[in-house]
Amino acid sequence: MPHIAISIAMCVGFVAPRVVPFRQRALAHAAPMMSSAIDLAAVQTACLAKIEAAFPLNARDFAASLDCASWSSGAASGEVVGFAGEPKLGWVSRSVTTAKSGAVHAELTAWVAPAFDLPHLYQTLSLADGRLSLTLDSVSRVDLTSDAQYLEQYYLSTLPWYEGIRASAPGATDAPPPDVFMRLLRSPMVLSLSLSDSPESLAAVTRACEEATERWVGWWQGAKEVNRMKVGALFVRDTKQHRMRFQSHTDVLKAIGVDSELAERVAQAIVGPGDEQYVGGAS
Repeated sequence: MPHIAISIAMCVGFVAPRVVPFRQRALAHAAPMMSSAIDLAAVQTACLAKIEAAFPLNARDFAASLDCASWSSGAASGEVVGFAGEPKLGWVSRSVTTAKSGAVHAELTAWVAPAFDLPHLYQTLSLADGRLSLTLDSVSRVDLTSDAQYLEQYYLSTLPWYEGIRASAPGATDAPPPDVFMRLLRSPMVLSLSLSDSPESLAAVTRACEEATERWVGWWQGAKEVNRMKVGALFVRDTKQHRMRFQSHTDVLKAIGVDSELAERVAQAIVGPGDEQYVGGAS
């Protein structure tokens, strides 16, 4: 079975009907790994439900405006759905890409608005070449070398959990990021694993995704808005991260044969409407 990369930027408000087409495509493109592709979708659906229970999300037609809510080319096909969750969440997206080879990549991200300094949620799941791949991260919003409190609260405190997940996934190996842009975005506690496809591996991945989502939602308890000066600093950092994600998605799609114009539209739909996400202008 293939790779799973987990992106945790939150998608609240995701509904089951949107998953059905993906399952049909997974069936058509990758029959040998059909059950795992469906399980992958189920894992992210469960995580979305946890987010939706905590944040009211509003579905946006941004992907549709780019003509890639559902897209297809000779090299791959996919779906993108996006949500706004102001004032706490700037952009939440859920995307699935199925390559002609049968490889499946699903991403769930919840990008925090600059009025709050909590880490962004990023989860990716991948199936390819008989491997199941998972990436879970809480993308930092600050310079961790100069903010010891932030480092302790969101990263060092998760070390026991991190070690427990790795111990529950026997035979797992570290999965490298797809490119330099995603490497730059990674936090010190990113969990990125490649596992052989098995019921045990799927159970470990499911546990990791659900627990990471629950922990991220829990961080919001008592969260307060930052002062106006810090909002500006967070906005600048988030904008740079936004551009890195766009470039990474574009490069990955082009690498599997998607033409440049379509790759850029899909990448834009996934990462969201950019600056508009902070002023409520997402369509």
